[in-house]
Amino acid sequence: MTYTAPQSSPAPSRLPVWAALTALLVAVAPGLLVGQSRVSQSTSFRKDPAGTVLATVNAGVTVTPGKTQGDWTAVTLEGWVYTASTGAVSRDGFDVSITPDRGENLRASPNGQVLARFEQGALLNRVGKKGGWTQVRRSGWISTKALSGAATTAQARGKPAAQDSAPAAPAGGDASDRVAALRATPLALTPDGAQLAMLDPGTSGQVIGKSGEWVQVQVQGWIRESDLSEPVSAAIPGITVAQIRADPKKYVGQLLEWRIQLISIQTADELRPEIPNGAKYLLTRGPLPEPGFVYVIVTAQQLPMFEAATPLQEFTVRGRLRAAQTRYLPTPVLELVQVMDDKGGAP
Repeated sequence: MTYTAPQSSPAPSRLPVWAALTALLVAVAPGLLVGQSRVSQSTSFRKDPAGTVLATVNAGVTVTPGKTQGDWTAVTLEGWVYTASTGAVSRDGFDVSITPDRGENLRASPNGQVLARFEQGALLNRVGKKGGWTQVRRSGWISTKALSGAATTAQARGKPAAQDSAPAAPAGGDASDRVAALRATPLALTPDGAQLAMLDPGTSGQVIGKSGEWVQVQVQGWIRESDLSEPVSAAIPGITVAQIRADPKKYVGQLLEWRIQLISIQTADELRPEIPNGAKYLLTRGPLPEPGFVYVIVTAQQLPMFEAATPLQEFTVRGRLRAAQTRYLPTPVLELVQVMDDKGGAP
């Protein structure tokens, strides 16, 4: 369902939760050069180990790990930012700083893929300039647990790679990447490694890598929240847009529960840098009964529910607040986590 419409310039519950079981069955992920690693989950990029947060790095970004210190690994980020979002400085060996209070995206190329989002005040080195874009570089530290697929010197000698306990980011791909188990199949963490689970015959999964006789697959399923070691974070109900505007740092990143009314399905562009370029999002009225608007980012898996919705249908949703407002409009941005039914559960 796609409509066009003008735009103006929670208590905890025991619910089934979605879980992605990712089988890390290869030591080096395809597409990585020797010495590279892929960020397996969105993670903070810090000035020093466990120090000041400079940026948030997106899952799937490829980096080259440097030295390690405790649970931290040194990496260097390089990419492009809007020149208008930078200021000239001369401090601590850096000559550029990020000026907007909402921070700024780091992109692989001008108008390209978003790699990370720098915080306001982050200090950077200017590498180049092109049109309205500035190429920048900054070295810092990320959690070693957020890295996967590293092709390290130890691996080159035949030593097993250290495994990341964090789940890998969901991979893309189309139907041609789907496979099904022929027989009852052990799901292992590494080739010939410890068994994680047993897949029933016919279980479908997404192929995301291959090494020799082994394939790296990702399967999805449901588990009960009661079977988790820790409960899912409770959503906060009843937060108003006025509260968010009064103290955005308190609420950005929090899980909120809102009632919204669907107006249309949109595709993000450069006018809304708080939403990944090209991503689908919902233009909604809310949080009801407020008369304003909310942008709700949805995944490809979540989208069909809203495409099939009736005009102006209302939903109760739980989502993580990505931004208190966009660059040009006072509209909050929510990343959808779950749609609730009338009984407070997943539909």
